[in-house]
Amino acid sequence: MQIEILLVEDDPVWRVMLTRFINNEADLHVIHAVETKEAAVLYCADNDVDVVLMDINLSGNNLDGIQATLELSLSGSSAKVIALTSLNDESVILDAYTAGVLHYVSKGDFRKIPYVVREVMNSASSQEILVKEYKRLKEAEQYSKLTAAEKEIVMLCEAGNGRAFIMDALGKAEGTLKNQITSILRKFNVRSMKDAIRKIKSRGLDIRETDE
Repeated sequence: MQIEILLVEDDPVWRVMLTRFINNEADLHVIHAVETKEAAVLYCADNDVDVVLMDINLSGNNLDGIQATLELSLSGSSAKVIALTSLNDESVILDAYTAGVLHYVSKGDFRKIPYVVREVMNSASSQEILVKEYKRLKEAEQYSKLTAAEKEIVMLCEAGNGRAFIMDALGKAEGTLKNQITSILRKFNVRSMKDAIRKIKSRGLDIRETDE
């Protein structure tokens, strides 16, 4: 049985080259290739994919491959994500693991891709446990870094309250609330409070916890 791979790569030259290279392996098959994070998330929602080979930088230096990985993780996708990157920044790699990446391959070492894909598919159980535990610890650390005021906002948002109610309940100006929400989203590497709350709750973090 072939391992079915979604290739997410914005560079057309790399996209063609990697597809040909991977498809030369009898047990590997690039079933589709896309160039944006939106297309990757949509494809995984509608199709069965074993492995996503994800370029970390899909548009400039936005690291949107990490955001795509996080969205796949939050959606409950069973696809195993391998990051493809030309970056060697340790913080970027750690962010990728926090988002749900199981392994990464430098573009300069692309010939290792078949080996890494097989490793992730055939012996990922212990590795996945370690990655999930790392993610849980990092997310608990992220939540602990929220200020008491930010945690109040999270709790009120989780209860379904809108910004107008929160401003009135906490006596905050619109600009102050906007800045605090931006800080929360940045700490959790998400784009909406809905995603932040879902991330907190899915990891078993206590959303009611406040600082003394």
